[in-house]
Formats: sequence, C-alpha cells, structure tokens
Amino acid sequence: MNPTHAAFFERPEARPLRDVLIRPDMLPQYELLSRLEMPAVQAAVWEIEPILEQFDPATRNHAIQSSGALIGDLLTARGFRIARDAQGEKRRGRVRKARFVKSGTIWELPAQQGGDHRSKVAAIMDNIMVQYRETLTELAK
Repeated sequence: MNPTHAAFFERPEARPLRDVLIRPDMLPQYELLSRLEMPAVQAAVWEIEPILEQFDPATRNHAIQSSGALIGDLLTARGFRIARDAQGEKRRGRVRKARFVKSGTIWELPAQQGGDHRSKVAAIMDNIMVQYRETLTELAK
C-alpha cells in the first residue's frame, strides 16, 4: 500500500473502515470470492458502505481506493496476486448491490502455490458455504 493510502487509515474517521476490512473473519471471505473470480471487496461492501456514506465525495473516492489497497495487502500477504487477462491487463469485476463501490480487483493464487495452502483454503471455503447454506435455509423458513 502506498504511503497516501496508509496515511488515510491513520485518520480518526477512517479507523472504523479499517477495522471492518481487517477483521479476521473477512480474510476467508476475501479468499473465497477471489477463488470464485469475484472482487474481494464484495465481502465487505455492505459493512463499509454506511461508513463511506459519511465522507464527502472526494474523500469517499480516496477511501474506496485505500480500501482496495488494504485488501490487496492482506491478500498479497497470504500468497495471492492480481489476476491478469490474456493481454496482461489487471482483471476487475463489478461489485453488486453497492452504491459507492462499483468495481474491484480480482485476485488469484499463483499456479506454483503449495498444495497445503490450497487445502486450507478449500476447507475454509467448504465451511463458509455450509454456514451460508444453513443461514439461508433458516431465513427461508
């Protein structure tokens, strides 16, 4: 993350945004969405949008970019890299059900990544999918 984005999160009004983005329960969600080839920021969008709404438009735009940079740092530390298309361009995807965050970077695990990490991620994904299915089943009742 560049110094401008890092400095943004030092501001008192940006700390709630940072706190949401770095919560330990968000990391498996970022990884799951990345494996599904969706923008990782989608995992946090419902929680960060009310915070983003409080900022003026210029600050809001910087907050969105800083949020993406922070998520990128978290995923990079876990072995992910930015996914690229056949021409080498960074892959981005549409963020759904969001007022302010319209698109986000898509991340991937490098092909040479060890199988142990992949099996851990797969176990986390399976657990999350079971939890989502059970939650949706209960909500449907």
